Amino acid sequence: MVFRQLVWILPAFVMLVKCFEENTTSLEIRAVEGYEAALPCNMSFTANKDDIALVLWFREDSGVPVYSFDARPNKATHFSDDPLISRAHFDLEYNPPVLKIEHVHKEDEGEYECRIDYRRSRTEKWKIILNVTVPPKSVIIMDENGQRLEGLVGPYDEGSPLFLKCEADGGDPPPAITWWQESILLDDEYFFTPLRITRNEYFINVLKREHLWATLTCQATNTNISSPVSSSITLDLNLKPLHVRITTRRQPLSAGRRVMLACQSRGSRPPARMTWWKEEKKIFSASAITTSENITISELSFTPEIDDHGKTLKCRADNPDIINSALEDEWKLDITYLPELTLLKHEDYVEEGNNVHFECIVKANPLVSEINWQFNGKRFVSNFSKGIIINNHTLELQLVKRVMAGRYRCEATNVEGHGISEEVILRINHTPVCKEGQKTIYVVDPNESILVTCDIEATPPNVSYKWFFNNSLEIIEITSFKRNGTYTEVYYQPDTLYSYGVLYCWARNEVGSQREPCAFTILPAGPPEALKNCGVANKSTARIIIKCEPGYNGGLEQTFHLEVFNTALDRLQMNLTEHDQPLFVVNDLPVGTSFILALYSSNCKGRSNSIALTIYTLLSSRKTAERNHGPIISPLIGAVIGTVLTLVFAAVIIVTIMRLRSNRGKRESTEGTVADKNHTLLQKETDEYVETTDSREPDVIPAIAIDPHVRSEALYKDGVLLHKQGYSKTRPEVTAHDIILVGNTMRQQGVTHAELSLPKIPTAQQGKRQDSPKEHAQIDIFKQVQPHAIQVEHEDEESHVTAETPLMETFSSKPRRATFGERNATSTSV
Repeated sequence: MVFRQLVWILPAFVMLVKCFEENTTSLEIRAVEGYEAALPCNMSFTANKDDIALVLWFREDSGVPVYSFDARPNKATHFSDDPLISRAHFDLEYNPPVLKIEHVHKEDEGEYECRIDYRRSRTEKWKIILNVTVPPKSVIIMDENGQRLEGLVGPYDEGSPLFLKCEADGGDPPPAITWWQESILLDDEYFFTPLRITRNEYFINVLKREHLWATLTCQATNTNISSPVSSSITLDLNLKPLHVRITTRRQPLSAGRRVMLACQSRGSRPPARMTWWKEEKKIFSASAITTSENITISELSFTPEIDDHGKTLKCRADNPDIINSALEDEWKLDITYLPELTLLKHEDYVEEGNNVHFECIVKANPLVSEINWQFNGKRFVSNFSKGIIINNHTLELQLVKRVMAGRYRCEATNVEGHGISEEVILRINHTPVCKEGQKTIYVVDPNESILVTCDIEATPPNVSYKWFFNNSLEIIEITSFKRNGTYTEVYYQPDTLYSYGVLYCWARNEVGSQREPCAFTILPAGPPEALKNCGVANKSTARIIIKCEPGYNGGLEQTFHLEVFNTALDRLQMNLTEHDQPLFVVNDLPVGTSFILALYSSNCKGRSNSIALTIYTLLSSRKTAERNHGPIISPLIGAVIGTVLTLVFAAVIIVTIMRLRSNRGKRESTEGTVADKNHTLLQKETDEYVETTDSREPDVIPAIAIDPHVRSEALYKDGVLLHKQGYSKTRPEVTAHDIILVGNTMRQQGVTHAELSLPKIPTAQQGKRQDSPKEHAQIDIFKQVQPHAIQVEHEDEESHVTAETPLMETFSSKPRRATFGERNATSTSV
């Protein structure tokens, strides 16, 4: 408070000093309304203040003092009249003394007179003029529409103009109005309106980014004594984006493969609106993330398509509050994709013998290096000899046949992968032909009705049919049948022997008639054929696997049988039956044992011939080891024994040679006699065999093709070929363990031959020696099967036994004719 008083008093002293210097008797004082005014009195007063008796202050021409100071009593008193009551005070502490008027009003303005009465001097008077300055009450900032602005204003758009005006409310004398931005003077030109209002108008042509948060101050002042009256506003701006850029690495994109694209914008206020555009079409699957006040990142989940190749992808950032504020960044898309192939066939109608042309249209990025072709799902290449000509994009089929009808495709590969076209069906119109794989043989009993079906292939499939029957004596047309497109059927019932033969199915379409009819053979039902190519598939110490090929089933469902005979125990070991295929697994057999296997098939009409195999189970490892490990002999003893055995062996050879020379004549005469007898017996048996051989058996070779020395007559008995000589219907049934193998296996001119004899039946005259007739059997010996010879090993024999179909035991490595003496000396159970 004291400081403020000093501020106003000091200027008054300065003015008084000037007045004394100019010998002026009046002083003009300027005060600001509301502040304190100091009116000096008797500026030339130099006496002691104790000489003052009375001080009176008058205003204007009033004869009544407005303030008085009476020092005559012992104690000085102060008195003020209205309107200075309680606001005026005469202060003798100053030199010269002053009248202080607090809270000066405009009404306090005027001329004041100070009269001083001294105790010992004459009275003095001093005139002072008080001028009161009234500062403006306030300043008002308005926009171009007269809307009052204060504090934070806006937001205004970057780049737009801004018009501001400032007016002062009150003020005497009228104040000066100026615009400031912080300490920088922007505008000091003001004017008075017709209503005597002081105004300053400030205009900004273009708002810039630096105007954001700028504080503009309007000041109004009419004195330098008091602080100016001011009002301030702070500008808020909408800013345009400064920059936008697609930050994702620009590289080829794969069609159909989703990628995340990112775009960044900065400088916009508020944050930029980010949008993605493909050409001029907006993409709506983007999301925006603001990382700071003026940086915005937008992410786009984008799945490119093949048609996007070469198009422009744009990232656009704009401030929606500012017109024309958008910025864009462009990316010309390079889309790589699998080859797209379109296969065209130029001909609409194709018949056998025509030429066909295909063209493969390829759309791919990057380009393909080669085009391949498929037919019915398999790749095929050019073959000029078959009329297939491929020239990269084109395929030409010359003189097509019906087998070339089917599904065609073209395929190509690039770095994106493998592309394939849609299938194009090539239909080749042709005359009807029989469909492969259908049943052509029907086995039927007399008076049994069967349904014969005929399935043909024809393009177009609109066909007509004819049925004929041929029994080698006549051809009969069948008119009663059913048809359905490429399928026809007829019911047939043979009633006589001449009803068996061949049924023919003949079809015709618009291309022409069927060149060869479909033939269906009608045969009477019968027993099945014998099994083929039987052999041992696997063998161990206690297990054997036998595998065969089935023969013709006689037109009926057949089953397969295996009988295992133990030759050591002379009994049936086991019996197995299979319904699906002739594959037998024989388990739990004794080790190191010989067996004879009888294999045959059967149906409801009977059973086939039997096939016999001789097999052995292997010895266990323990027995083999015992057999292989003999007593240990030292090298010296071994050498001595070897020398002795060599001398003995040489002596035996010498003795044998001497005996052979002496008996050569007798042996030659005996062999000649026996050979003649054998030839006579075999010739008789062969003649009878020719008469009794079943011509339906395809595996039996006629006896006339066999060497006379190895032929013998045979007949079928329960699937086993038996010699007819000496056979009687009343004789008991012969089982497998009663059959005796008589002779060796003989090979001559590629024929495998074996003889079997039946055991003799005891008679009442057992004591007498009789030469009862022998009964011989042949088991499918005239058919030699070359492949799949199976080696049967037996640890007890040094020679090897080979199992064939049929399998017989071989006793000699060289094929030769066995004599009757040898056959009687060697026999093996079957």
